Amino acid sequence: NDFSYYVKRRLGVLKNNGIIGFFFVLVILFLFLDPLPAFVTALGIPIALFITFLMMSVLGITINLVSMLGLIIVLGMLVDDGIIVAENVYRYVEQGMSPKEAAVKGTEEVVAPVTVTILTTCAAFAPLLFMKDIMGKFIKEIPLIVMIALSASLLEAFLILPSHLYDFVKIKKGSHHNKPHKEKIWYRKILDFYTGSLHFALNHRKKYLLGMFFILGFAIYIWTAHMKTVYFTGEGIEQFFIRVEAKKGTPLEKLNELIAPVEDLVAELPENELDSFRTYLGSIESERGFDPTAKSGTHLGQITVYLTPQQQRKRSPKDITDALRVKLDKIEGFERLYFFRPKEGPPIGRAISIGIKGEDFNVLQEIADKYYQRLKNYPGVSDAEISFNKGKHTLRIEVDENKAQQYYLTVGDIATAVRHAFRGGVATTIKPLKAEKEIDVVVRFIKSKRDDLNSFQNILIPNKFGNLIPFAAVAKVMEEDGFYDIKHLDGKRVLYVLGDVDDELATSSEVNKTLKKEFKEIERQYFGYTVKYSGEFEKGNESKANLMRSFSIAFFAIFMILATMFNSLLQPFIVMIAIPFGLIGVIFAFFAHGRPLSFFGLMGVIGLTGIVVNDSVVLVDFINRLRKEGKDRRSSLIEAGQMRLRPIIMTSVTTIGGLVAVAYGIGGGDPFLKPMALAIVWGLVFSTGLTLIGIPVIYAVLDDVAVRIFKRKQI
Repeated sequence: NDFSYYVKRRLGVLKNNGIIGFFFVLVILFLFLDPLPAFVTALGIPIALFITFLMMSVLGITINLVSMLGLIIVLGMLVDDGIIVAENVYRYVEQGMSPKEAAVKGTEEVVAPVTVTILTTCAAFAPLLFMKDIMGKFIKEIPLIVMIALSASLLEAFLILPSHLYDFVKIKKGSHHNKPHKEKIWYRKILDFYTGSLHFALNHRKKYLLGMFFILGFAIYIWTAHMKTVYFTGEGIEQFFIRVEAKKGTPLEKLNELIAPVEDLVAELPENELDSFRTYLGSIESERGFDPTAKSGTHLGQITVYLTPQQQRKRSPKDITDALRVKLDKIEGFERLYFFRPKEGPPIGRAISIGIKGEDFNVLQEIADKYYQRLKNYPGVSDAEISFNKGKHTLRIEVDENKAQQYYLTVGDIATAVRHAFRGGVATTIKPLKAEKEIDVVVRFIKSKRDDLNSFQNILIPNKFGNLIPFAAVAKVMEEDGFYDIKHLDGKRVLYVLGDVDDELATSSEVNKTLKKEFKEIERQYFGYTVKYSGEFEKGNESKANLMRSFSIAFFAIFMILATMFNSLLQPFIVMIAIPFGLIGVIFAFFAHGRPLSFFGLMGVIGLTGIVVNDSVVLVDFINRLRKEGKDRRSSLIEAGQMRLRPIIMTSVTTIGGLVAVAYGIGGGDPFLKPMALAIVWGLVFSTGLTLIGIPVIYAVLDDVAVRIFKRKQI
């Protein structure tokens, strides 16, 4: 398979969205800051990327499909810490402080919370490094690149940006002390609206909190009742295979004639859909190194169909194969003709891959046929098959050992007689005159007899007494198909029942769970035989379990980081409440877009976990600072919210802007990345509103609890 197409496509997405993201960041920064501070802040993106590429080279990480995935994820986050530093410095300059003092004080004030925001994001991705399954190996470079890039951006924000701000942030004439944003009337209106909304929410904090939990519960209901989970959807794979199996022994020349009508139908596909196709005779290649159906033989063939990019055509690979299937079913000459559509991600096998283990091949076939017949009639399942590949036509000799003993014959005697009759045996030797060596005289049936099955009846077998016993008296010969190959699993013979699933009608998980339920007694009925549900179902469940484990570790790590920073076991919950409420946006977005929750969508959720707490950390830190200065709780909540409104909007909008192009294919789409980008974008949209209003409300409620129940002065 030629994967250069996918590498080029993702490189194009990285380049285009990098450019779009950079200019989007510039626009947002220009709206809130002066042009020069905005520009030097945006420079954090190329500087951080340069350091990241340098470290990738040192660590031996190449530019590939997976590493580019990590770069695209982190692209929108690279400027967040710089924005927090720049905005805080800019705020002090607006209040009349000199650029030098503002650069020092503004940076020092946010060192701790900004460092914690980077640590929490790294903590969200770090557990992915320790996933041991095949998906862990597949995505290992993503957390590495995210952590390297964020560390680079942190160094730039603390070591390079402050000096640039000192050089370029100047005090304007007529600047009004303690009246920031005077020149940006539009922002003042936003600030006034936010202040009024926050006052209202604090006055009705219990009702507001109940409303938030109601929305969360509704989102969870939608997730569990109306959303599917499809680990790997097959989106973005611009190819499929047409596989054919003719009668055993069919020569390649005949197979070439049989497959020609199939090629003609493929060639008739519209130009805006068909890029090219390639025909292989004599083999069916495996799926990226793993495919239980992989085989070779002169009767086997495969057509690999390469489609044009998704943007150029209206039909999906599934629509095209469904239309072709109707036409191909009319073509004769093949014992089997079926499609195979690969999916993204590592090699995990087919959507349905049921391994049946045991000793007796006939029993294995009997069990496999039960599954096969069920799958043939299962809505949404296509190309069901049993992976038993018949070999060449063979003759099997069955010896009646009791009769053989009566005639004083062994199985070896019978086998020797048959071998002599068909392959020949040495009857005597002769030595011609003047010859140095003797010559063996080999006797066997003539060719016409060797090709005749009835010749077995003419075989006479000598016993130890010299008597000649007819073959038919002690054995019989049977015609049957041999085995092309015999697969083993855990030391036992195994047959696979395979199939593909239409994700619009069913999922791999649904089909496998249904089969498990319907055939739960199968192992009791066939003692000594076991059934294993593998392929996408098994690997998907392993990956899901590992992701959930990683999520739990990340959650605990983030909690410990926050507890250390705030020196409190209660305040981390204020910050981390943003995580489940960020999931509201993910669920609603996937439901509204009609998308199943996929593995890459779950990856986006893990990334979102670290991102959504960032703004909350800085906000809670500012609330604590103001309360330590002696201000009452309500004033601290309102003032901290007002102070953090601008940087929260800026960081959220720049991150969203950096990924929204990926989510909706602006500047070139990559279907692999869409679920991850959608999860982060819409999770941030919802969590930003929660941060600005919900965090102060939750802070007030928990502070009430601390005062009334735990008899503390404050939380």
